[in-house]
Amino acid sequence: MTHFLDSSTILFVFIAGFLFQHLNANSFRFNEYIFKKGTYVILPYVLISIPAVVDKLFFETDAYWMSPFYKSLSIPFQAVYLLATGKHSGPFYFIPMIAVIYCMAPLLFRFQKAKLFAWAGGLIALSGLFTYAYGYYGNIGESLLYFLPVYVFGMWASYHKEKLLIINNWILASLTLFYFLVLCLEVSQIIHPQHLNFFEERPHYFTTIFNLSKLKEMTLAVILLVVFYRIKEQKIEWLTRLGNYSFGIYFIHIYFINATERITDYLNLSRLQNGIAYLVFTASIIGISVAAVWIIKKIFKDRSRLVIGS
Repeated sequence: MTHFLDSSTILFVFIAGFLFQHLNANSFRFNEYIFKKGTYVILPYVLISIPAVVDKLFFETDAYWMSPFYKSLSIPFQAVYLLATGKHSGPFYFIPMIAVIYCMAPLLFRFQKAKLFAWAGGLIALSGLFTYAYGYYGNIGESLLYFLPVYVFGMWASYHKEKLLIINNWILASLTLFYFLVLCLEVSQIIHPQHLNFFEERPHYFTTIFNLSKLKEMTLAVILLVVFYRIKEQKIEWLTRLGNYSFGIYFIHIYFINATERITDYLNLSRLQNGIAYLVFTASIIGISVAAVWIIKKIFKDRSRLVIGS
């Protein structure tokens, strides 16, 4: 499951890039665009971050990443630092990183309008396959270097969507076979992709080592795009609900994970380290998160997007 899900953020970045080009292929209004991102992404991020920021300011005050510089800051500046870096909670590194891409939107729009984008977009995507460091164990610059090529890849896929979405079964089968082949090689430990578990074990910026695992996840993005396009007329209620709630689930799920871990540690209960327990735990967190998003949407109604982005 680690090999299957470890780099799944790539799927979300691919979707973001695909939708950016799809919705802004002909015209682009930056003021309207950035206002919506600030309202429905940045504002919920700030609101949902409050408990995690308070925790880092007053309770967990000696985390591994807290440098002497950070500790020398006053409380208000520490809070700003946390929000600007996403260090207050593992998944939240994504928002400061994607905010930089939002600010780059005018340049990206001009790039996708240029004639060279037809091939240069794919070339940038390939260049990103030599990057490894990102996320909570990296910094915004490293995350941007890692994910921007994926975002451009999504734009490039949207640019060529009329050809991409109608690829034949043989091509789709070949892509699927490649994906599962790499996945099996990882699981069997024939290849050893880098997983970001500790600060001191992460590679830096560009490397000379081809990131086959990242290519695997980018291939999965294309596979899912084509498969979902083929079944777009089918109504799958649970999948629709997950899609509508996805951003809200992203914002709140980490709180339920942390709460569960702290309760088990407080009660001196050993965490079950097997596949069945992992699947039950994952399903439980998803279920609780969906229920919480549903309740919040019932309470705030149309304004729930301002609170949890969904």
